[in-house]
Amino acid sequence: MSSWAGLCPGNNESAHKRKSGKTTKGNALLRDTLVACAHSAVKNKNSYFSAQFARISAHRGKKRAYVAVAHSMLVAIYHILKDGVKVNIPAVK
Repeated sequence: MSSWAGLCPGNNESAHKRKSGKTTKGNALLRDTLVACAHSAVKNKNSYFSAQFARISAHRGKKRAYVAVAHSMLVAIYHILKDGVKVNIPAVK
């Protein structure tokens, strides 16, 4: 699913050196939406996504970190839908 969305990380390594980490081409609308969601998810400082963003952006850059967070969000969404997990969302007053 992440490959179809265009969020699958590249994996080109030779002689223990990482080469291009370019993501695959995919559904531009889904990719842009997930990256926008990643921007807002990172703002909550007490979350896993914020910690992941801080870890990755320190040595890979902010843009790559946003794509990595979007990929993690997509994997979580996939497992929620596949396993039928009920998510409790509080009502907005």
